[in-house]
Formats: sequence, structure tokens, C-alpha cells
Amino acid sequence: MKLESLHDLFALKIMALYDIESEIVKALPKMAKAATDPDLRQSFLDHLEETRGHVERLEAVFSEIGMKPKKTKVMAIRGLVEDTQWLIKEEPSPAALDAGLIASARYVEHYEMAGYLSSVVWAKLLGYSEAAKLLQATLEEEKAADEKLAKAAEESINEKALVDTEEDENTEDDLDEDE
Repeated sequence: MKLESLHDLFALKIMALYDIESEIVKALPKMAKAATDPDLRQSFLDHLEETRGHVERLEAVFSEIGMKPKKTKVMAIRGLVEDTQWLIKEEPSPAALDAGLIASARYVEHYEMAGYLSSVVWAKLLGYSEAAKLLQATLEEEKAADEKLAKAAEESINEKALVDTEEDENTEDDLDEDE
């Protein structure tokens, strides 16, 4: 695809976001399954439903700009998903896993927000008012998801991981004394 205009760039961004959201739809069930905190698990499942809505909104954006839904492969999201899979395979303590899953999810949220920020501006400049509204709605949901994750981390998950770490250190100290 030649990028000769802002419209071309906007279309490419929408194709990228479509791929990103599709990859997240595949990743969130795995993250939910791995999460040990029930509230975190539910947050991932709730965001999965939202993300499916993001895919549908992007399909409506494609319609407004006169394109069939199409993806352009985005390696960055695949790297973020792969990083999360690596974390899960490392089998950290349950609390550390949940803290890591939150960090991974927040990376993704910030990546998505950056893409939606520029796409909203471009949609407005190009006169796609309905697309701008749809993209803005998704951006707001991504911000809310990030805030919810941050709150969970700050109010309980990170603290649980810290306690696990301190307990592990105390256990190691006890083992050292036994020797």
C-alpha cells in the first residue's frame, strides 16, 4: 500500500488497529486463564468483551471510509503477546504472575491508546466524523481499562507480590540458618 496522503496513512492505521485488536481477542482468554486473582481474571474477561466491540467498531470505520475490513500484520503486538506468554511459562508465584500480567496488559493498553489517539485526530481532519466518534469511544474504553488495571495493581496485586517476595526471602534466611 502506497502512503501518498493522510487518508492512506489513516487507512493503514485502521488496518493495524484491526490486527492489534484481533490479536488481543486471542490473547485475553489465555491471560484470564493464567490470572490467579479472581477480580483480575474477571477484568480480563470483561475487557475481552469490550475488545470484541472494538473489532466491530473498526469494521464500522472501514465501512465509513469505503474499505472492506483488512488487517496489516503488526509485529509489535505479537511481541507484547509473546512477552506475556513468556511470563506465564516462567511460572512465577501466583501474586508475582498477577502483577506481571497487569504490567503486560498495561503495555498493551498504552500501545493501543497511542494508535487510537492519532487515528481520532486523523479521522477528524479527514472529515470522518462518525469514525472519529467510534475511535474516541474505543480510546476511552482503553483508558478506563488501563486505569482499572493500575488501580488493581496499586490497591492489592503489587502488595501481594511484595508480601510473597518477603516471605520467600524469610524462607531462604531460615534455610540458611538451618545449614
